[in-house]
Amino acid sequence: MSSWEVFIVEDDIRIAEINRKFVEKVEGFSVCGIALNEEEAKEQISILKPDLVILDIYFPDMNGLDLLRWIRSEFRGMEVIMVTAATEVKTLKHALEDGIFDYIVKPVIFQRFKDTLLQFNEYKRSITQLSADKEINQNMIDSLLKREKIEIEPFLLPKGIDPITLEKILTILMQHKKGFTAEDLGQRTGVSRTTARRYLEYLVSEQKAKADITYGGVGRPERIYKYGR
Repeated sequence: MSSWEVFIVEDDIRIAEINRKFVEKVEGFSVCGIALNEEEAKEQISILKPDLVILDIYFPDMNGLDLLRWIRSEFRGMEVIMVTAATEVKTLKHALEDGIFDYIVKPVIFQRFKDTLLQFNEYKRSITQLSADKEINQNMIDSLLKREKIEIEPFLLPKGIDPITLEKILTILMQHKKGFTAEDLGQRTGVSRTTARRYLEYLVSEQKAKADITYGGVGRPERIYKYGR
C-alpha cells in the first residue's frame, strides 16, 4: 500500500487525538500535523502539503467550508474529508459542491473511517497508474470516474438527541474504559441523570456503547455504560 500523509484540522484537541489514532491504525496512513485554528491550518498545510486533510466545520474563528475552498484554490490534488457534527442539508450540499472526498458525521465509527481511507488509497493508486500510462481507453476512464463512493446516508438523530452533546458523551466514554453510570456521566458532562441515560441508551441502541449490570454497596443494581459493542 502507498504511504499517505494526513493533516487534521479540529479545534477540540481531544477529538483531534482520536482522529489521529484512527488514521494511524490504518496501514499506509500517517498524521503529519494537527491544527486547532485557521492560522495554524493555513500555515502548516502550505508547508507540509499533505495528501489528505481531515477537516471539521465548526470553529471559533472560521467556518471549515471556507478553509475547504481555500485548499481547493491553492492545492491541486489535495483531498479533503469532512469529519463534523454538522448535519444541515445545506452544509452538506456546499461541501459536495466544493469537491470533498467524503463527509463523515460525528460521532465517528472507526470502521466507517477506515473504509473511506482505504477507498482514498484505491482512488489515488488508480490516478497514479493512469498517469503512468501513455494512452488511456474508455474502460479506464469509466473505472476511474465511476468509482464506488461510500454512500452518504441521511443522519437523522431522534428528538431530544443533540449532536454536540452526543459527541461529548461518546468522547468521554472512549477515553475512560471503566465506564460510567448515568449519574456519574451526568455530573461529568453537566447534564441531568435522566438526560445522560437518554444519550447512553441511544448509543447502546446504535451499538456504539454497551451496558453491563453491577451492584452497588447496598445491592442495588446499576447500569454501567462503556464504549464499544
